[in-house]
Amino acid sequence: MSKEVEPIVRTQFDLYGRISRAYENVKKAGAANITIGLVEARLQALEANWAKYEANHERLSANYWDLLSGHDYLKKDMMSLTEEAYLTQKGLLLESLRVQRMQLAADVPTVNVVAPPAPSPPRTTLPRIQLPQFSGLYEEWPSFRDLFNSLVVKDAATTQVEKLHYLKTCLKGEAELLIRSLSTTEENFGRAWRILGDYYENKRLLVRSHIAKFTALQKMKGESASELRKLYHCMVNTVGSLESLGRPITRGEDLFVHLVVELLDSRSRREWENVLSDTTDPPSYAELQQFLDRRLHTLESLQPLKTEINSPKTSANTGRQARVQHARKPENKRGRCSMCQQDHYIMFCDVYKTKSASERKQHVETNNLCLNCLGRHKVSDCASKKACSACGARHHSTIHDACNTGEVAKSSHAAHRASRPVTAVLLATARVRVVDRFGAPHIARALIDQGSEASLVAESLAQRLRLQRSPTSVSVFGVGGKLTGVSRGLIDLEISSLGGSSPITVSALILPRLTLYNSGIRADRRAWKHLDGLELADPEFLASDPVELLLGAEVYASILQEGLLRGGPQEPMAQKTSLGWILSGTIGSTGVTRCARTYQCQTDGDLSGLVQRFWQQEEVGAAAAPLSAEERKAEDHFTRTHYRRSDGR
Repeated sequence: MSKEVEPIVRTQFDLYGRISRAYENVKKAGAANITIGLVEARLQALEANWAKYEANHERLSANYWDLLSGHDYLKKDMMSLTEEAYLTQKGLLLESLRVQRMQLAADVPTVNVVAPPAPSPPRTTLPRIQLPQFSGLYEEWPSFRDLFNSLVVKDAATTQVEKLHYLKTCLKGEAELLIRSLSTTEENFGRAWRILGDYYENKRLLVRSHIAKFTALQKMKGESASELRKLYHCMVNTVGSLESLGRPITRGEDLFVHLVVELLDSRSRREWENVLSDTTDPPSYAELQQFLDRRLHTLESLQPLKTEINSPKTSANTGRQARVQHARKPENKRGRCSMCQQDHYIMFCDVYKTKSASERKQHVETNNLCLNCLGRHKVSDCASKKACSACGARHHSTIHDACNTGEVAKSSHAAHRASRPVTAVLLATARVRVVDRFGAPHIARALIDQGSEASLVAESLAQRLRLQRSPTSVSVFGVGGKLTGVSRGLIDLEISSLGGSSPITVSALILPRLTLYNSGIRADRRAWKHLDGLELADPEFLASDPVELLLGAEVYASILQEGLLRGGPQEPMAQKTSLGWILSGTIGSTGVTRCARTYQCQTDGDLSGLVQRFWQQEEVGAAAAPLSAEERKAEDHFTRTHYRRSDGR
């Protein structure tokens, strides 16, 4: 078929589709929106499309009929199909037009007669809108606020308690922690909505969050449609979000354009410079957006072609790599990890590291692993000469706490039989909001310890925050002067309470793990009437989640406020702080044996002084210490009774 015939045939098929859907397109407008004018417009469009179809058909018949032999246009008899569709659609439109005119005539009121108000036409049934979810990200708050306000807050038929229930089901993560302590009652919805608004209606943090998200973008490594699409979307979203906050980039447009261009790959930057070669004026954001839009479309259109070209090469590489792995398979003598079934030693397993010491020990015993080296043999057959680095016993260091707990539990149990039940002690904890390097908040559990000289942070929390570390190596000592670890650096944290108190800056040393404390105590807090109505620093003070931050004596002194509430016997004491009310003290008998743990931290930063004294002691010719009377007498006796011969003996 010639190049002239193919476009005409495609046009005929397109016109057939338009003609056969004429009445269906009218119904899509909805019953409330169908008017006489709309139907008449559709009739005119139908007549115009039919006229075009007839003209094109006559042209094909006169000039290209022989070329259409065997084509679907003739096989399907498209002329007859289109004519039938045209007549059917026109009949339906005319009938619809007649109905509309009859309704219009019936709605006209007669003279001196007041017509009753006509019922409003039924609204088109729209899909049900799902309630939005909010996890605490600042950039998501404006859209969540507006949508929840429209669907729930302004709904007069919904009670306050129902609104609070809907609000709690929509929140998750850190946002849910803000109002978790509020009971679902009629009067608490306004308070909960106000708490969220007061905290997240922070224009400064919203702007910083959007900018931080943009500055976190990595530079493009090469000419890639996916990387350019990610950059383009982030750029457009950042500009749009800042404009909606009343902070457009117009004043810093040159700087913003420069930052975006710096993220491009070398080929895209060269293309950008070619675009700017005809002018000396600084480029605008609109010009950059237009260039990136064209560039992205170009890379996306070339992507399938590159995939086809690279497919054989990729396949060959995959096969070669598979053969190499198959040849080296017998060299892997470690076997699969019994925890996650991957090819690595269990001690390096990420899943194993997240377990508690008791869970690790239980897994080792269940899978018949060696308690000393975690190998696949009995501990009696273990050839390893290594032992626990904490106590020197024949068990692995990663299960030391579980093994040690068992011994202490036995002695505690014996003491329990001989004396009295073990008393549960509650330590002062708080839930604090910590800001990471991008300005996003994180919730962490902190132990407030006025017996610690320094503040400490767990390595897990430090990695999530990704804050700048200062290289600091400080020895940390615990109870009895025992060395508990050496810091892995120092970071400055900005913490505040869940209620949004003024943030304070804390310098904390980084340790792999802080404490083994987790309350895990079962108690009925409702019996402690002196705590009613208090905003607790740790609403979940009986939870067993780990402590990732230890606030020392310096921070304790800065957050302490006036206010002390004591309950009855075996009830915790409440102390008011800027983070909320902290609880501590005995809370009765646990009914089970527990290990008593104390927390004390002392730092030894004067390592240079220790080294200096060591070298002074070892230095040749150092001044001798004065001798006592007995030592002088012994020295005189030795010099009188001993001498060295010429041969050195």
